Amino acid sequence: MTTDPIVCLHGITSSRTTWGGLVLAAKPLGTDPHCLTLLGHGPVGERRRADGYCLEAFVADVMAQINRLGLQRFQLVGHSLGAHVASMIAERFPQRVSRLVLEELPVPARSRADSGPVYHRWSGALIKVGALSGYRRFDPVMVSRVLDQLGRPRPQWWRDLGRITMPVLMIAGGNDSYLDQTRFALVAAELPDVRLVEIDGGHRGHITRQEEFLAEVVPFLLGPTQN
Repeated sequence: MTTDPIVCLHGITSSRTTWGGLVLAAKPLGTDPHCLTLLGHGPVGERRRADGYCLEAFVADVMAQINRLGLQRFQLVGHSLGAHVASMIAERFPQRVSRLVLEELPVPARSRADSGPVYHRWSGALIKVGALSGYRRFDPVMVSRVLDQLGRPRPQWWRDLGRITMPVLMIAGGNDSYLDQTRFALVAAELPDVRLVEIDGGHRGHITRQEEFLAEVVPFLLGPTQN
């Protein structure tokens, strides 16, 4: 059985409580996942901020939290923005990540000629406008800065995918998701040890199709180690 601790990263405008189902499923198996809070999220007086909210700052902040927990090697689960941050951590610290779950990963463009992570460009604008009403739970400025970065080409991220050599489970949300589902296969083609599955629950399948999500993720994280 895999014994490395589990670290979970929530999506943009979400919170650590989104992983309640995974926590409840893992505890009887002897594991209590560490559910972290990303930059710019949480109550106004408690949230951690960063100038510009560059994606590299999210990576540094998550790694600082992990290091404070004393975790040397861990399994990493991420949803949406959390999945993208998790992918960056796996690229930069592959020796510390034993397994990786990427749910509804926003896949950026390789170049200006490539498409971005969403089906329609106005999806980002709608999310930015909607974020204004959520300022008590997250920083709307963070939402805007992050979406701008994910909407631009990230060729270095693509080049570094080859560093992700640990087992990877990619989860797509199906037709109800606003992310372009065709892009997940492009990422999977760059990874040596990956399984891509679809859970037809939209962008938040870990909530809308929780049983199906757990049926895939729990055995992957806590099942027998593959040789």
